[in-house]
Amino acid sequence: MCRVVVIIALLFAVGAPFVCAADKKKEEEKTTVHIKDLKYTPPTITIKAGQAITWLNDDDKDHTVVADDGSFESDNLGNGEKFKFTFKKKGKFSYHCKYHPREKGVVIVTD
Repeated sequence: MCRVVVIIALLFAVGAPFVCAADKKKEEEKTTVHIKDLKYTPPTITIKAGQAITWLNDDDKDHTVVADDGSFESDNLGNGEKFKFTFKKKGKFSYHCKYHPREKGVVIVTD
């Protein structure tokens, strides 16, 4: 009986990191904006203050992520490269690609 309890406890202990990793991946997917075909997808994303957004260039063209109000700006992003920014205050933050003026997005930050 004692061995069964120990085995069950070990299974939960080993399984816990997998559950946490899966939850972390889901959370990252919710806060990732993909760049492809001259679009940010999703074009509008809502997060809470203190969260970060990651932009991932899935395109064969270079892109940037530049806040219209100057609050954040990425370097050049080649294929597969990422830019991450943490939003500390609430508001609506419009952004664009300096290479492709029609490529636009919005981050909405709530409390």
